Amino acid sequence: MTEPEFNRLLDLIYEAALQPESWAGAMEAIADALGGTGGALSLLSVADNGGGVITTRVDPDYWSGYFEHFAERNPLHNVPDPGAYMRAWRPKILTDEDWMDKDDLVRSEFYNEFLIPQDMDSVLMIRLAARGYDISVLNIGRAKERGQFQAPQLDIAHHLHPHLIRAYRLSEKVADLKLLNGGMSEALDRTTQALFLLGENGRVCHLNRAAERLLAASGDLRVVGGRLAAGGQDDARRLERLIAAALGAGGGPRSGGSMAVRRPRGLPLSLIVAPIRAESLSVFLRGPAALVCATDLEGPISLGERRLRELFDLSRAEVRVALALFEGMNPREAAEHLGVSFFTVRGHLARIRDKTHTRGQVELARLLTRVGGVSEAEAAG
Repeated sequence: MTEPEFNRLLDLIYEAALQPESWAGAMEAIADALGGTGGALSLLSVADNGGGVITTRVDPDYWSGYFEHFAERNPLHNVPDPGAYMRAWRPKILTDEDWMDKDDLVRSEFYNEFLIPQDMDSVLMIRLAARGYDISVLNIGRAKERGQFQAPQLDIAHHLHPHLIRAYRLSEKVADLKLLNGGMSEALDRTTQALFLLGENGRVCHLNRAAERLLAASGDLRVVGGRLAAGGQDDARRLERLIAAALGAGGGPRSGGSMAVRRPRGLPLSLIVAPIRAESLSVFLRGPAALVCATDLEGPISLGERRLRELFDLSRAEVRVALALFEGMNPREAAEHLGVSFFTVRGHLARIRDKTHTRGQVELARLLTRVGGVSEAEAAG
């Protein structure tokens, strides 16, 4: 794959983060790059096999019957112990052969009556996110005559993987997908995430109300000379590099990234920087563009957080740790994400379990789902 082809693919991936209807086109391009026949972006529960899917080059009649019949017969998804599976789950790339013996798959009803009729002999599973018992995976199928996925295709997939994770994360932050149907400007202003749209030269072309509030409340992120800047010198340089990379400054490949803006006290700001095509936001921009999504971890308490605090007397710090674990992080990852030590997280976790009477991360995730934490988990950044 040439560099221009790879950059074009990244454009499609990050466009899909803002326009969910574009995921099918992005998946089609990814399938082509990997020598695949078609793809499916799925959100499936390992607990009850429910969920949803977006497909490309896949017969919709087969997927209409998936949840009624094949979900319980899919050996590439079903697990005997959902709790243990989720505790070990990590965002990685697997082939069907990594998951199970090929001969066993070939003998299965799922292979013969679901995969083969859609010209799929092999499946590449690109894990993107986990929340509770729900997992999001980009699945790419490959025809038998093309053979198994090999090193060249896997290498492309591994290069795309961090971008796919960021784009999927960003799409969760920006969407409630219904907002997009009412116009991009309205959607940007209604979301609780602070969003900054940057033009070709890195200048801020538009910021939503949440971004205005964030700038007014904190000097850790500001607009200087029309450009977005972080407070500390190290963070300022890193943010500048991320924005330059997203805009393709100097003719280099455009890419996304994430960072934490450290603050003298309290939790950091969490930033995602993504390249986007100006055509998707033409009301604001022309030429290369970038989107910066900022989450203030010290911001106002969300409804889900408030309910957790009221029900279980959790401190704000304990709620942040609980939601980070609910997002699928282990304690060390949560510590890095929140900018605190592993021992601090471990101490919070002990108190969380004591207050909520839960015994593990899966049980805690189930509790958070019951009190409405799913929709509010994004507050953990």
